[in-house]
Amino acid sequence: MNAMRTLSCILAFFALPLAGPALAQDKPALTVGVIYIGNANDYGYNRAMKDGVEEMRKNVPGLKVLEAENVPETAESERVMSAMIAQGAKLIMATSFGHQEFAERLARSRPEVSFVHAGGWMLRPNFGTFFGATQTAWYVSGVAAGLMSKAGKAGFVAGVPIGYVIGNVNAFELGARSVNPKFQTRVVVTGGWSDKVKEAAAANALIDQGADVLTMHVDSPATVIQIAENRGVYSIGFQSIEARQLAPKGWITGLGFNWGPYMTETAKQVIAGTFKGSMVRQGLAEKMMVVAPFGDSVPQPVRDAVNAAADKVAGGFTPFTGPLKDNSGAIQIYAGKTMDNSQMGQFNWYVEGVIGRVR
Repeated sequence: MNAMRTLSCILAFFALPLAGPALAQDKPALTVGVIYIGNANDYGYNRAMKDGVEEMRKNVPGLKVLEAENVPETAESERVMSAMIAQGAKLIMATSFGHQEFAERLARSRPEVSFVHAGGWMLRPNFGTFFGATQTAWYVSGVAAGLMSKAGKAGFVAGVPIGYVIGNVNAFELGARSVNPKFQTRVVVTGGWSDKVKEAAAANALIDQGADVLTMHVDSPATVIQIAENRGVYSIGFQSIEARQLAPKGWITGLGFNWGPYMTETAKQVIAGTFKGSMVRQGLAEKMMVVAPFGDSVPQPVRDAVNAAADKVAGGFTPFTGPLKDNSGAIQIYAGKTMDNSQMGQFNWYVEGVIGRVR
């Protein structure tokens, strides 16, 4: 028995060097944890995140990705992220606005782990944020709406009326008015990023009030786009360019996030040990924002005009140049003044032509 035990130990000892390289080869170059606020295939915000993650996965050899969908904006998100770190994650990507405080708190206690959050503002050496510079880009969608609408009226379903969302509405209206000076955009606020019942009610109400183009800023555009399609009006999407699949007849175009390059570079920085938390906001010029493919119903002259508007914005044009009045007639941006990207969160007024009140 002792001889057999000794022989087993010897064989195990000599087997270790052989197993070592194989285990080393199996170890991922980096493990990334990603949490989504909703379903990763929602045709909107979560889908844009998922597409970016998949591009990162393809571009970074040896990457391992841990993913969790439908993670609420509560302490549960911190528990899920902690579990991912326990499984070896050295980079955490949090998607929703309400995930930020929990991710940042975790970053304070885990300095060896890097964190990035979509849309936040908190910064630490190991905690950065990223998002598209959406406001000026929405001017392009407004041009598309202004040229395609026969009624000269659009409906905008807005989730939470924070400054950035109000800026999106304003740029949309300014783009539409650049091609139709009498254009109107009516806004309905649902009060949440993902409430299909309220989004459906808002979309139907806007159509009933004469809008023949619908657009939105909510997590998933699916509900609004499908109602627009079913009721025979046009739609313009936001967050993911994949939403065009939902409206074969009424889809015009939209704006999508292109986060794959940023995520790829971030993963490579973490692997190299050079990651430093920063606030990244990029738009059409940097291709973090992209214009979605056109629908079949969009004529070539409209496509040309929309593409020209996109090139104009990418070249540095901003619609937020005075004089600009709000929808009560008061001047909010004086002649010669311009709002830049760092001020977009300060919007608390709608431009002239928008029907709605900031709550």
